[in-house]
Amino acid sequence: MSKFLTGKELEDTIYDIIWETENTLMIVSPFIKLDDYFKKLFDKHDNNPKIHLLVVFGKNENEVKKSMSKEDFDYFKKFLKVSIIYVPNLHAKYYGNEKKGIITSINLYDYSFKNNIEFGVFSQQSLLDRFKQSADNDAWSECMEIAQNNEVVFIKRPVYENKKIIINLSKNYVKSDVLYDSTEKFYGFSRNTTIEMKSLLDFPEELELGSKPTERPDRNGNRKPNYGFCIRTGKRIKFNPKQPMCREAWKIWNEYGNEDFPEKYCHRTGKPSYGKTSMRKPIL
Repeated sequence: MSKFLTGKELEDTIYDIIWETENTLMIVSPFIKLDDYFKKLFDKHDNNPKIHLLVVFGKNENEVKKSMSKEDFDYFKKFLKVSIIYVPNLHAKYYGNEKKGIITSINLYDYSFKNNIEFGVFSQQSLLDRFKQSADNDAWSECMEIAQNNEVVFIKRPVYENKKIIINLSKNYVKSDVLYDSTEKFYGFSRNTTIEMKSLLDFPEELELGSKPTERPDRNGNRKPNYGFCIRTGKRIKFNPKQPMCREAWKIWNEYGNEDFPEKYCHRTGKPSYGKTSMRKPIL
């Protein structure tokens, strides 16, 4: 179900999306400025390690604080499971959780909610609808691809202690660890600070207490990355030889389903394959 919204109905729908999240809250907005009301909505989730807060912002490459202040950035850092991504050419706006989503013109900016005329198209669906093609699913997937293919600024993940109890496997939350923080690069004196660029696919969804890497490093200390490349477009995606295409390319491939159709890139390295890769053989 899709519905055109504007005015107070648009504002209330975005408030509901934030407030009602149970699993993943995706915020895609070039400009972010939080007033006290926004913070009251987000605060509902600040002590819940099950909710992944994914914030994607952008613009103002030479002065990032014009897109999101250091104060608001630090506010988001307190959440127990949070990813903050910077996209320099971002102009799109999208807000979604596991059940609702809205493609809209409005930034997550207190002034915009109070003063501007804004539009949006809202969709609501059941959990099973997430596996069907729809405008909201396409928007969610596109935003996730944008997040996965751009620069991570901050990553924090929950740490669990796994305890096997007869048949059931339960997880006890212990703490949250900061896995990556390039705050200084974005809010320090120099935007050119040398810090290795990371992407969302470089990090796990959660951690297990006392766990260590399960993949053997080579002599140079390298490990197999969590990400690969779409064999048709070359976009960075999750490493999965059974699904080596981004969603957009896969939808086109699926019309014919030819597993031996020659593709352009190696799924593991992203190097040109000159037709030597395919859905059946995605790795050179």
